[in-house]
Amino acid sequence: MPIIWFILFTPLLGFILPMILGKKNNTLAGWITVGLTGLNLAFSAYFLLQNLHNPQNHLVFDWFSINDKAYKFGFLFDSLTLMMLVLVNFIALLVEIFSLEYMHDEPDQYRYFGFLSLFVFSMLGIVLTDNLFVMYAFWELVGLSSYLLIGFWYKKPEAVQASKKAFLMNRIGDAGFLIGIFAVYFYNNQSLDLTTLSQSQLPTIYCILLFCGCIGKSAQFPLHTWLPDAMEGPTPVSALIHAATMVVAGIYLFIRVQPMFSVDALTIIAGIGAITMLLGSVYAIFQTDIKKTLAYSTVSQLGLMVLGLGTDFSTFHLLTHAFFKAGLFLSAGAIIHALHHAGHDFDAQDMRLMGGLRKRIPFTFICYLVCSMALMGLPLFSGFLSKDGILSLWFDEHNPIIFRQLFLGAILLGIILTAFYMTRQVWMVFFGEFRNENVNPDNIHEGSWKIKMPIGILTIFSTGFVFSLNPLSAEHGWFISFMNSDKIEENHLVAIVSTIFALIGVTTGYLTRNKTFSGLPTFDAFYQKLFVNPTVKLSSYLQIFDQQFVDAIVNFLANLQVHIAKLIGWFDAKIIDGVPNGLAYSSGIVGRITRSAQGGKVQLYIGIAFLGLIGLVLFIVL
Repeated sequence: MPIIWFILFTPLLGFILPMILGKKNNTLAGWITVGLTGLNLAFSAYFLLQNLHNPQNHLVFDWFSINDKAYKFGFLFDSLTLMMLVLVNFIALLVEIFSLEYMHDEPDQYRYFGFLSLFVFSMLGIVLTDNLFVMYAFWELVGLSSYLLIGFWYKKPEAVQASKKAFLMNRIGDAGFLIGIFAVYFYNNQSLDLTTLSQSQLPTIYCILLFCGCIGKSAQFPLHTWLPDAMEGPTPVSALIHAATMVVAGIYLFIRVQPMFSVDALTIIAGIGAITMLLGSVYAIFQTDIKKTLAYSTVSQLGLMVLGLGTDFSTFHLLTHAFFKAGLFLSAGAIIHALHHAGHDFDAQDMRLMGGLRKRIPFTFICYLVCSMALMGLPLFSGFLSKDGILSLWFDEHNPIIFRQLFLGAILLGIILTAFYMTRQVWMVFFGEFRNENVNPDNIHEGSWKIKMPIGILTIFSTGFVFSLNPLSAEHGWFISFMNSDKIEENHLVAIVSTIFALIGVTTGYLTRNKTFSGLPTFDAFYQKLFVNPTVKLSSYLQIFDQQFVDAIVNFLANLQVHIAKLIGWFDAKIIDGVPNGLAYSSGIVGRITRSAQGGKVQLYIGIAFLGLIGLVLFIVL
C-alpha cells in the first residue's frame, strides 16, 4: 500500500522544505505547508474510502533480527486509525490556513509552519503504528514538537518556561510508559504487537504503567499543570495541541490498550479521570485569560474522555471535542487578532478588558457561541451526543466498576461546572459594554477569509446534525456503524438529566455573570512546596556535601598521590638509578687510574713492580 507511505511522510516533507527555504521564503513556506497538508487530507480521505468496508487491515514488515528472532513493525488500519488520519489532517489544514493571517507579521514563519508539519508527522506515526515500541518513538517526537511550538517565541521568558515545563512533566509520564512497555514485552512473550496484545489480560500494575503515558500527554492529574501554561505559544498551536495532536495522543493510547486492562486498573483510571475533570472545571471558573479558561476546559474534557474507559464513547467524544475545541481556540485567536489590530498597549487575552464584542465581530460571536454550547453539551450540538454516550455508560447498572454512582455524580457535577464557566466567559467577552478605555471599539473588526473560513467550518462540525440526522440521538448516527460498535439502546432519561444539569449550569452562570471570583491557588504552588522546594533544598545540601566532603576527600587523595609520586620519583632517581650510575662512575675512576699505569714506559713498570714488592714484604712482615 504505497499510499500509506505518502500519508506518513508528506508532513515530514512539509517540515523539511520550509527549513531549507529559510526566512527569505516566509510566505511561501506557509502556502507550501497548506498545500502539502491539503494533499495529505485528500490521500487520507481516499484511503478511508478504500478501507471503509474492511473492519481491519494489518500491514507488517521485517525490522531487524537478533539471535534468529525477527522483530517486526507495521501499520494497523481499523476504523479508529482511518478516523484519526482524516481528523488530524483536517484540523491541521484549518489551523494552517488560519495561521496564514494570524502569523502574517511573524519573521520566522518558516520555523512555525515547519514545526506544525513535524507535529502532524509525529501524530500520524502514533496513529498508524501497530507496535508499542515504535509508537513510543513517535510519542517522543510529539513531545519534541510541542516543546518547539510552545516555546516558539523563544525570546519571551514565559514561553521558554512553559515549553520546558511541558517537556519535563511529560518525561515523568513517559518514563512510566516506557517501563510499562518493557514489562509488557517480557510478560507477553517478547511481543509488542497491538493486535496480539489486545487478546491478553495484563496485571494491574502494568496497566497503570502504560496509562502513565496518557497521564503525561493528556494532562491527567497529577501531571495536568503543564497544559494551561502551554498557552504561551501561538494561539493556532493551542488549537492543534488541544484538538488533534498532543493531548489526543494520550486518549488514543488509552483506547488502543484498554482491551488489556483489568477492572481494578479501570477503576483506578476512572478515579484519575474524575479528579482531572472536576479540577479542570473548578480552575476554569477562576481564570481571566480567555485561552487559559479554554485550556482548563480541555483538562476537564480529557478527564471526561478517560471516564469513557477507552470505549467507543471515549472515541466519539474525542472526535466531537476536536471540532468544537479547535473552533473555540481559533475563535479566541480571531478575537485576540482583532484586538491586537485595534491597539497594542494592553493584554488582548484578558477577558476583563473585553465586552460587547458581539456587535464588532458578529461572525466570531456566532461561531464561539455554537462551539460553547457544544462544549456545554446542550441539545442539538455535537457535545450533547458524545457526552450522553459517556453518561449512559455510568447509568448502566451492569457497569463492573465499583463506586459507579460516585463517578456518575462526578460527571453530572462536571456538566454543571462546564456550563457555568462557559456561560460566564461568553457573557464577559461578548455582552455588556467594551471595557477597555484605551482602545476605540470602532477599530475592532473581523479578520479575512483565512480567519473566518476555518472557524465557520469547525462551527458547522460542532452541530449535532453532522453526526446524526436526529441531533438528539446518536443511536442512528453514522459514527456507531463506522466504528462497528454495538447498537446503543437509547436512554431518554440520560438525555433529560444531562440537559437539566447543563441548564442549571447555564442559569447559575448567568446569575453570577457580573461577579468576579478571586484567584484559586494552583497545584503549581502545591508542587513547589511538596516537591520543588525540598528538591532544591536537598540539592543545596548535596552541593555542600560535595564541596566540603567529597571534593575534600578527592583533593586529599590527589595531594597524597602527588607526594607519593614525588617520593617514588626520588627513590627511582637516587636509589634505583643511583646504584648503577654510582658503579658506573666508580668504574670510570678505577679505569682512569689503571689506564694511567699503562703508559708504555719500562721505567714506570719497574717502579710500580718495586713498589708492589715493597708492599708485599711489609704485608708479610707486619
